Amino acid sequence: MKIFKYIILISFLLCLSIFISCNKSENDMKKRNYIISTKVPIKKTPKKVVSISPAITSILFDLECGDRLIGRTDFCNYPPEAKKIKSVGGINNTNLEMIISMRPDLVITSSIFTKKMFQTIESAEIPIISFKETNTIEGMYEVIEILGEILDKKEKANQLIQDSKTKIQKIKTKIQENRSLKKKSQTPKVYYVVGFGPRGDFSAGKDTYINEIITIAGGNNIAKESVNWSFSTEELFFQQPDFIFIRKEDSASFVNTFPYTKLKAVINNKVYGIESGLMDIQTPRSIQAIEFISETISL
Repeated sequence: MKIFKYIILISFLLCLSIFISCNKSENDMKKRNYIISTKVPIKKTPKKVVSISPAITSILFDLECGDRLIGRTDFCNYPPEAKKIKSVGGINNTNLEMIISMRPDLVITSSIFTKKMFQTIESAEIPIISFKETNTIEGMYEVIEILGEILDKKEKANQLIQDSKTKIQKIKTKIQENRSLKKKSQTPKVYYVVGFGPRGDFSAGKDTYINEIITIAGGNNIAKESVNWSFSTEELFFQQPDFIFIRKEDSASFVNTFPYTKLKAVINNKVYGIESGLMDIQTPRSIQAIEFISETISL
């Protein structure tokens, strides 16, 4: 089981405490959840883009800008078409020389991209923007809105945001109707497995995107008070979640590993595998996770 690998990936994609701390001059612009330096302004609509973020890559395809991508990371594997785009390495060990040689109109990164890396791209006179990972659906909407403005896709961005809001409202309405029909007042206890086994148990706390997904879906995240993703096995057994969600590839291992075999949710077959990209990456696809969790815990 590749627990350590998953914890590193989660840290890359969802770490809220790390943000580019670039030196700011009076001409630097910081708006909401991104930072962009005016030292190399975006003078035209970008036609050649390099994405150093799986979430950004996915959203670019949603905005019908996938054909503008000339570079992506090893982790940018959705949609499947993204795999055909040339990789420039990892998220925090990106091949900067390769990016510079591509001469893109814009490089878009996450906050894992360091200050030094940011400045290297900037020094090569290539426009660059870095987004801070969000812990809310609303934050994800902001990313879509900003990208729509930059890429001249405002109408498509607005449509994507509105469609997402409509879907979520339908889910919330259905939750209320089900609870009223079944006369249930207690919120189902939910646990999402980030990591498990000898290295320890890990899950998502309250200031995370995953917690937002669980909450909107009508669940009570039992790990919401966890710190730095760490959650004790003792607390897991004390809380006894009604439902457990885990990445599909780890599901079989989890339900057959002691002591998790003794959890009530495992005994009652209430452990459900879910595609990691729906939970771990901040895109409109997360709504599929909300819908799946909502429908599952309302059974």
